[in-house]
Amino acid sequence: MAVFLAGIMSGGCAYRPGNEVLIPVSNIPASTDKVDILVATTRERGSKDDPDEFTVERSKQLNFASLTVSIPPAHVTGEIEWPNGGPPDPALHFVTTRRTSLGEDGFIDELRQRGRRSTEQAGDVLVFIHGYNTRYEEAVYWLAQIVHDSGFEGTAVLFAWPSMGKAPLYLADREASTYSRDYFERALLKISKVPEVKEINILAHSMGNWLAVEGLRQAKMNGHGDFGGKLGEVILASPDLDANVFRTQLDVIGKLPRPMTVLVSGDDKALALSTWLAGDVERAGMITADDARAVAAAERYNLKVVDLTAVDDGKGNHHSKYSKSAPVIAAIGSKLKNPTATTTQVGVVTAVTNVGDSLLKVPASILPAANAAQ
Repeated sequence: MAVFLAGIMSGGCAYRPGNEVLIPVSNIPASTDKVDILVATTRERGSKDDPDEFTVERSKQLNFASLTVSIPPAHVTGEIEWPNGGPPDPALHFVTTRRTSLGEDGFIDELRQRGRRSTEQAGDVLVFIHGYNTRYEEAVYWLAQIVHDSGFEGTAVLFAWPSMGKAPLYLADREASTYSRDYFERALLKISKVPEVKEINILAHSMGNWLAVEGLRQAKMNGHGDFGGKLGEVILASPDLDANVFRTQLDVIGKLPRPMTVLVSGDDKALALSTWLAGDVERAGMITADDARAVAAAERYNLKVVDLTAVDDGKGNHHSKYSKSAPVIAAIGSKLKNPTATTTQVGVVTAVTNVGDSLLKVPASILPAANAAQ
């Protein structure tokens, strides 16, 4: 069972990095692209060998950090070029160039400084919540890849919860994500109170959606569901959510200021296994856009359901199409940059034919013409 879980639920790469990839490397060429990341985490800080490391232990407080990751010139969209156990080469690999531990005040100061930049998205924050079986260093590089490939120019914040990073420990990870929901809400509240922050966008993947949706549900119950009017896009990628529980969560959350986007795929092997582990209760991320339930949910809760079943993301478990497919990650970046863009542009399609503008429209290159409505 452990081998089966590892094969299906892994991220699809044979090499899994250790914390050594986060140790800063000097003499990085100025010509490589650099991605700056802030971190808010419920992971415990420090180990004997590396005081700046974040462990799998659960912290009783939010911890913070800041990192810069260098992207190699020959980077392939949708990929992370790992050093594969050898010395990192900035010409070939993702490389950490800076890592700084922060306190809460330092974290807020960083948000304020970045919000004062002259770029178009300076006041925008993207909070990324990773999924199950994800090590801290994997989450850092994954966010760096997403920011680079999507072209997002605002402030990237990783909310890192204490996943054990081991395939068989699915239930332990589920408990760790639930443990983190109060802290996630607090992190969003802290960010929302920064004057320079104009908009908070959320991108969650896999089990991270449980944490994201529970956090939004809790915030609504506590009277600040829109976080001071700053809540922007909410994108749920491959949500590992019990479909029935998701419905009850949405009943509490209600319609958000902007429609919540749900990225689904009928060939998601990881969610198929999660469905089996849950006693054959279907996961929300596998209810495709031509399903009557998806249509009904889109209309009732103002969702945008995007069916990525037809997207070719190469080999693997088809669980990370949102970041591995170049057209999809480009569409996400475009959505973050211009959320109010018209949905009647030439060359866009909907995932289904009978719901119209209640579903997210995406570049025509994503879906084959047979499944699309012009």
